[in-house]
Amino acid sequence: MNSGRAPRSARARVGPAPNRVAAASERLPVWPGVVTAALVGAVYLAVGSGGTFRFGPSAFPHHILIADAWLHGQLHIRDAVLQQLNEPHYRRYRAGLEGRYRAQGRQLTEEEWRRIRPTLKTPLMHDWSVVDGKYYGYWGPTTAALLLPYVAVAGVEASDRLAGAVWGTLGAFFVYLMLREAGRRHVVPVTPAAAAMLVVLFGLGTVHFYLAVSGQVWFLSQVVAALFLTLAMWTVLRADRAWWWAALSGAAFGLCVLARSSELTTAPFFLFALVATVGGVGATRRRALTRLALAFAIPLAGAGAMQLWYNQARFGSPFEDGVRTQLASGANPRFKRDYDEHGMFSFAYVPRNAYYYFVNPMLRRHPSTGAITFDPFGNSVFLISPALLYVLRSWRRRNTFVVGAWAGVVGCLATLLCFFGTGWYNFGNRYLLDLMPLAILLVAAGMGGRLTRVSLLLIGLSILANAWGTYRFGMEQG
Repeated sequence: MNSGRAPRSARARVGPAPNRVAAASERLPVWPGVVTAALVGAVYLAVGSGGTFRFGPSAFPHHILIADAWLHGQLHIRDAVLQQLNEPHYRRYRAGLEGRYRAQGRQLTEEEWRRIRPTLKTPLMHDWSVVDGKYYGYWGPTTAALLLPYVAVAGVEASDRLAGAVWGTLGAFFVYLMLREAGRRHVVPVTPAAAAMLVVLFGLGTVHFYLAVSGQVWFLSQVVAALFLTLAMWTVLRADRAWWWAALSGAAFGLCVLARSSELTTAPFFLFALVATVGGVGATRRRALTRLALAFAIPLAGAGAMQLWYNQARFGSPFEDGVRTQLASGANPRFKRDYDEHGMFSFAYVPRNAYYYFVNPMLRRHPSTGAITFDPFGNSVFLISPALLYVLRSWRRRNTFVVGAWAGVVGCLATLLCFFGTGWYNFGNRYLLDLMPLAILLVAAGMGGRLTRVSLLLIGLSILANAWGTYRFGMEQG
């Protein structure tokens, strides 16, 4: 007897059937991306400002200070700025110390304070490359360069939290544009609803959430790198329209690498994308591919030359980026031990890193409050963002772009597994943001480009996990 109920597979679907997904993706409108990116941005602005929508700098606004130094014609941080911004820290420490002395029936003398003060290390003095008493950043120049107009107007009180929220919002919008272009090219057909929810997944259901709202030098570099990687992916997907889209992609990827050098390991994706873009056969195909490859490579090479010049200007060698100097002058003792024993990259780190990236389910009690919180060395990415499980299903759609995305993910991940840290102190695994735009493309492929009840559930769980992690990280960082 016919019950009138739909088959289970049909009832599980939220979006259209697969044969309608491709048609829908060809005419994907822009407005869902605008709306969802605006939603993500509103959350960023609210959380990043503690609900006040008034923004100040984080405890580690190093890129702000680098931009300020450039505006004053130098590459190292201005001493006057360090003294100015450190003074409140010294006053608070002295007041606390005087209170402890009074409780012991003692008095803090000026002579004692003059001895103690130089030994104090404020947050602003943390994690620099110190050469001849001068403080240099060891990060690439993209992030500070983007901040120049803002710092020129607002000075050293400019907010890296606000900058992170704005740039994170732009990154979320470019995720939508990338998916829209992937649908047009039939790389990964995707419905408007699925593309919009993938923007929400990227913005609120991955580590991009807490990194975008926290400011801080390391996180801001990653948010900027993710923004330019996504921009590069969008523009390379448009390279079938004109050669200069490949040039724009190379320039965007160059800026991405100048924000975070580890992003260079995602380059295989772009090679596959350019190969897939070129039609024709024989000599005609070779000429077309050479033209696109040169258009992409020339601005990327220019970015490489910029990095070499920047290294030379700061540290006297084009091949010294300052990381080794930082490790020698102020690194966490744990990481310095690893570096001294195995170097920056080693297969010896793979078992430990793989555990924190993919396995670790353990939460912990915060040592001060006793609250349940995350492991600062990292928890499994599938615990933090369970919707990324769809990456494992993407292999069923083996076109050149999907294979290229896998090649970029594997190249980046192999490098991260051999690196001597997992991002401590972090919620989840912040280094995985390096490959997250590629992972989102693979999630779209694994979802078949449409929403189901299962995909909505996993995206919802990802958002809840990252909302909790963002809250906990904010509580612990102050």
